Parts: sequence; structure tokens; C-alpha cells
Amino acid sequence: MAPSNRAVFALASFFGAYLVFQIQPIMARQILPWFGGASAVWSTCLVFFQVGLVAGYVYAHVTRRLGVRRQAALHLALLTVVAVALPIQIDPDWKPDDPAGPAARVLGLLALSVGGPYVLLAATAPLLQDWFARALGADAPYRLYVPSNIGSLAGLLAYPLIVEPLLSVESQTLAWRLVLAVFVALCGWCGWVSARGRSAGAVRVDSTAPAAPRPGAVALWTALAACGSALLVAVTNQLSQEVAAVPMLWVVPLVLYLATFIACFAEWYDRRTWAAIFALAMLGASWALAPGADASLGLQAAVLLGLLAAGGMLCHGELVRHRPDPAHLTTFYVTLAAGGSLGGGAVALGAPILFDSHAELPYLVLLVPALLLISLAGERARRTRHATPVLLWTIPTLALVAGLGSALAAAGSSARTVAAARDFYGVLRVIDDAPGEPRRLRGLLHGRIIHGSQYLDPRLRTEATTYYAEGSGIELAIRLHPARELARPMTVGVVGLGTGTIARWAAPGDVFRFFELSPLVIDFGGRYFSFLDDSAGSVEIVEGDARLSLERELAANGSRRAYDVLAVDAFSGDAIPVHLMTREGLEVYRAALARDGVLAFHVSNQHLDLRPVVRALARTMSWPAVEVVRPADPDRAIQKSQWMLLTSNAQLLERLQPFATPDDEPGRSLLWTDSFSTIWPLLRWR
Repeated sequence: MAPSNRAVFALASFFGAYLVFQIQPIMARQILPWFGGASAVWSTCLVFFQVGLVAGYVYAHVTRRLGVRRQAALHLALLTVVAVALPIQIDPDWKPDDPAGPAARVLGLLALSVGGPYVLLAATAPLLQDWFARALGADAPYRLYVPSNIGSLAGLLAYPLIVEPLLSVESQTLAWRLVLAVFVALCGWCGWVSARGRSAGAVRVDSTAPAAPRPGAVALWTALAACGSALLVAVTNQLSQEVAAVPMLWVVPLVLYLATFIACFAEWYDRRTWAAIFALAMLGASWALAPGADASLGLQAAVLLGLLAAGGMLCHGELVRHRPDPAHLTTFYVTLAAGGSLGGGAVALGAPILFDSHAELPYLVLLVPALLLISLAGERARRTRHATPVLLWTIPTLALVAGLGSALAAAGSSARTVAAARDFYGVLRVIDDAPGEPRRLRGLLHGRIIHGSQYLDPRLRTEATTYYAEGSGIELAIRLHPARELARPMTVGVVGLGTGTIARWAAPGDVFRFFELSPLVIDFGGRYFSFLDDSAGSVEIVEGDARLSLERELAANGSRRAYDVLAVDAFSGDAIPVHLMTREGLEVYRAALARDGVLAFHVSNQHLDLRPVVRALARTMSWPAVEVVRPADPDRAIQKSQWMLLTSNAQLLERLQPFATPDDEPGRSLLWTDSFSTIWPLLRWR
């Protein structure tokens, strides 16, 4: 086979995988605003794309019966249709009307919009490798999986670093279609070269081909692929919700995951080395992630990523060691994709139902060495041609994993935990201070981020704490509003419920309307905290995404909703719901605000400086922006808070001036829109 033809196959594999990993964030980016910007949207999208990968591999496996010539003609015809007709954009009319069943809705939207084209692109890796092996057979076809995974890595990194910061969604889709045209041309060349004839070393698919893999081998492939994929999603969840709630943090673990595929299929895997590294990572995790451990966030992140890298190398390295003859290449890839889909789906969709915390991680950490033992037993069984040793190893090993995993999960629960639950939007916990504390608090935590607290002493329970205390930006916006001087009842909208602490500042006759995405937060906020019940005003709760809910309110009323204050409090942790800080979102807020109203953004965040975005929004409205920083007061359970208040109300602006914090970077701004946003310039690197 000519070196130039080898290069074309490698390039086609690269661009096919690149397109697959570009279309994933492009599509997720479009539907993210419709589901509250929740980080779980990405996990659910990942499940869809893994299932689509299975379908693509099955397509490649089934159509190989047509022969290279007819299979190539069919595939190129379908790709051409996709290149010409695919819009790569979701119809805005498909926005969900209600917040129920978000996971199923995400999957349905993706299936209807991009399901078919994605399946065709997902078939690239096994299809090109099969053409290579069946028609040319010059080199080991599995090596083509290396440029394929490099393409995946390039697509993954290019999106957050280059594509998203520089291109709008419309430009992103145009660029994607241009790369697709290049890929179709490369794929056509590969099909033409493969269809010209067979070389002497080509792989046969007739009766002389090697026997089909045994069920035990297929089961092991499935388990190894599932474990690696599940470990990826579990570590991503732990990082984004428990360690450092930075948007797009899923990029780092996914890069490591793909890197392990590249290394293993390039045959750089050494079993003993990586088994030792994984053992060290397990020891580090048992110390750094133990309840009550005082490890830094950076150290916890490093431990989790080390577990993923070593676990991925073991799972994927054993997969490569057990790969079949190229005659059964497509069977191998179908099984690999199916296992990955099962593992990712188990964590993204099954774990929130089974566990009230991220308890799946201990099971997976123990499952990796268990599968290594089973793999070793399988190798011995092949040498001795006897399957009994595998069964003797498998049953007690998996039983041990289940027992130890349950013990570790139980040990991870805190005696101070009053309630814990998990839903599509993450893990929620209610935790009380230890008995004996003079001013005991009850706190609401989403991952590691506190979303409000309340004193347990009935005499103190109406005292506002955390980010909403007296002197905070939101308290000043309500107390100093001219409506208070006129004794006029106020209408206050709040995006994000938490414990409902802001309701503390309602006066008789006021209406405080909270918009909350998570049903679990609504349940916990009302059941374990009394701010809503104790409020002097009328409290209303609207379940669902705030921006969509406000749009529906405005459409139903046919006029402006006269909110005197609209507080957007959704940015203190977790993945930032970008759609709540875009120019288009601002237009919704402006329509909902009264003429003398104030728009309050809570921008307290450990990892992002969101002030430049709010400055840009203020300039868009030609309104001044007043920053109010309330210092922490641990003795009163008050945390440092940053609020930015936007209003054209001259009287209110004058009253706010004594409390304003001088703007240290007045010229720094960044305007987000629904088609363009980036978080990298906002990251706090220190």
C-alpha cells in the first residue's frame, strides 16, 4: 500500500473523529439554555453520543456484508446528503414547555435534530479500519484508532480554546460543514482505493476467517469499556459538583480519557506499571477524599484525575490486549461502544436514581482492579483452554467489589447530614452544625457550594445569613428602593431559590416570586428551612428555568411584568448558566422590570470573575452598574458577597453610593449573547 494512501486513511480517521467531537459541544451549547444551563445537560448529551456511537458501529458492522465497493458507495451517498442538507441547528420551537423529565427531553431533542448524521460520522473509525484491513491489509488496522483518537482530542480541545471564544454558533456550524466537506472527499478517496482490489495480505471474511470471539471475551470487552466510560462520567461529576465547580471542567477528564485510548492503541501500555500507579492513586484517594479530610481543592482534583488516568489505562490497555483478529474488528468496536454507552448511562441516568450522593465512584475504583484480575484469569484460561478459572475468579471478585463499595459509600456519609438526595441537577445535602455549638446552623449544600443557611435557634431563625445578610447588595436594593419610602408593596423576582433567605426582606403586601429549576431544591428549601414560611410577604415559587418562565409570563400577560427588583442569583457555584447573562436574556429582564426597577446580579464565585459580563450588559442598557461587596462576618454566619446592581432609578443610585465599591477595572467588559460566550477570560487562575 502506498504511503500516500496510508496518510489519506489516517487523515480521514482524524477528521471523522474531529467532526464527531465538534458536533457534541455545538449541539449541547444550543440546548443548554433550555434546561437552565445545568452541568448535567452535558452528562446526558454524553450518554446520547455514546449511544449514537453504538449505532454507528452497528451500522459499520451490518453494512460490511455488502462488500467494500457497495458499502463505500452507500456511505458516501449518505454523507453527501448530510453535507448538503444538515442544518446543525435545533429549531427554537422545540423549547420545552415544562421542566419535567429533563433527561428524556435532552435525549429526544438530540435524536430528532442530529441523530442520523451523528450515527454516520460515528461509524468512521470501524468503517475505515475495516476497509483498510479487508481490501489492503498492509498494516495492523487497529493503529488507525490512534489518529482517530487524536482527532477526537483535537476536536475536544479546539472547541473551548478556539471555536467557542472566536465564533458565534452560526459561524461554528458553517465551519463544521466546511470540515465535513473535506472529510467526505477524504472518505471518498479511501473508498475508491479500497474498492479497486484486494492485496495479498487483505483480511478475509469468508469461511476461512478465524472463529468468532467467545461470549466470555465479548463480556470482558463490554465490562472493560463500561468501567472506563463510567469512571470518566463519575470523575467529571465529582470534579464539577464536589471539588471545583468550573464551567467546561469536563474537558480535562475527557482529554485524559481519550489520551488513554491513544496510548493503549499505540501499544504503550505496560500492565505492571499502570497497576502500581493505580494502587498509589487509590491510596491517595482514600486519604484526600475521606470525610473530614483537609486536602486542598487542587490536591483533590489531582487525585481524581490520577484515578481516571490510571484506571483508563488499565481498562483500555486490557481491551487492546484482548482485541480479536481483524476479521472480527467491527464486532470488537460494536462491543466497545456498547460497553461505553452502558457505563456512561449507568452513571449519568442510573446513579441519580440509585444513590443520594456520588456513591458510584467507590464502586468503580474497586471494579478496575477486579476487572484486571478477571482479565488475567482469562489469559490463563486461553492458555489452558479451560474456562473454570475465569468463573472462579469472577464471582467472588465482583461480590467483594459490591461489599467494599457499599462500605465505602456508607463511610462517606456524615453524621451531621439531615437529608441528602440527588436529581438531574446534582447532589443536595442539608447539614447541621455539631451539637453543642452556641449558634448552631443548618446549611443547604449543592456539592461543596453552600446555598444558604439558617440558625436552628427559633429566636434567631429569621436572621439573614450567608450572601443575603443586612448590608448585602440584594438587601440594599430592596430596602433603599423608593417604593419602601412610599409604603407601596413591592414585587420582587428571584432567580434561584436556595433556602429562600431573600424572603426575609419582604414586607406585608409584598410579592416575592422565586424561579427555581430543581424540584429537589424547592422540596428541601421549604421542608428544612423556614424563611419562606416566616416571610411577611406573599411567596410564590415557579418551577422551571427562569428565563423561559419569564418569557411565558410576558407572553401570557401581554404587557410588562412590573418587578421592582429582579435578583439573578444562579452563579455562586456549579456550571454557570450562561443563558441567564446574555444580551437576549437581558432583554427579557428589561421587559419584566418596572421603569424604576433594579436588576441585581449575584456574582460571588470562587473560580470566575463575572463582573466584566455584567458591565457589558449594563452598557447595553445604558444603565449604571453599582458593585456592592459585603465583607464576611463569621460570627454572624455571613459570607463575603458580591452583588452588581443595574438601574436607571436616579434616586436609588444616589442612595446606593455610600455602599458602592469602587470599580477597579471599569474598562474590562465581555458581552455574552446566545450565539457567543466564553469563560476563559474570566477564570481566576490564582
